[in-house]
Amino acid sequence: MTTTHAARPLVTTGTAGWRIGFDRAQRIGAIIGMALCALQVAFAAYGFWVSTQSGGDEAVGRAAFTMHTVTGEVLQYLAAALLVCGLLARSGWKCWVLPLVMAVLLFAVQGPLVGLGFGVSAWFGALHAFDGMLITAGFVWLGVDRMLYPLR
Repeated sequence: MTTTHAARPLVTTGTAGWRIGFDRAQRIGAIIGMALCALQVAFAAYGFWVSTQSGGDEAVGRAAFTMHTVTGEVLQYLAAALLVCGLLARSGWKCWVLPLVMAVLLFAVQGPLVGLGFGVSAWFGALHAFDGMLITAGFVWLGVDRMLYPLR
């Protein structure tokens, strides 16, 4: 006696659940990154205001930027986590290229620009701010892309 079974497809058309989970984590992380970048601007303004009011005391000036520094470190690790999420979600080139660029800018460029801004010229501080705006644009681009084109 033979029994017939319905054929099961070997390839499914849906996206794996774990990929959707990493995609959602990347979307939430990008939104958190946008909020942290907004805080970065406020902390930088506060640090600049305190350092100009300190009468030239470099220790007070550097201490005024402590909140800005800590938030920058959080953004570094957030960009690295978003890179991992993008690689695991495999939802397009933007999901891993944007976090990679942001991580390189945060880990390798921002720190030297800060040191050069304090020690050499204020123009390096201006480049630090411009670089920060590029990083902010990366978080916004990634967040908008993940909201408009999520994995399903």
